[in-house]
Amino acid sequence: MRIITALLLIPAIAQAAPSAEMASPGLLGSSLRLLAGLLLVVGFLLLLYALSRRGLAWLPKAKGSLIQVREMRPLGPKKSLCLVEVRGRELLLGIGADRIEMLKDLGEATRGEFEAQLQAGIRESRS
Repeated sequence: MRIITALLLIPAIAQAAPSAEMASPGLLGSSLRLLAGLLLVVGFLLLLYALSRRGLAWLPKAKGSLIQVREMRPLGPKKSLCLVEVRGRELLLGIGADRIEMLKDLGEATRGEFEAQLQAGIRESRS
């Protein structure tokens, strides 16, 4: 926290009362102000990125949502697999550019890994 405070004060320090030999803001003062502004913008962008990665958990969630997308895996341009939970049942969907198709009803929703369920479904469909 002290580092952030110090970085925010750099522009104020750079514009403090100039000494006798430095009557106008020189290259050092301008560089410090530029660096402080750049650090402020980068810090703000990192904060926004961290909030978006957490899913903005502090926002209220939709009440009573019956459909939840558990995971998506891209297969190529405009094609992906999607694991969806609907009323306690998991469905594996194939999503393309022009249609959505149910590939498999996985049954009751479990909190296992998507990869393990996908491999089990592939083995089951081959037999």
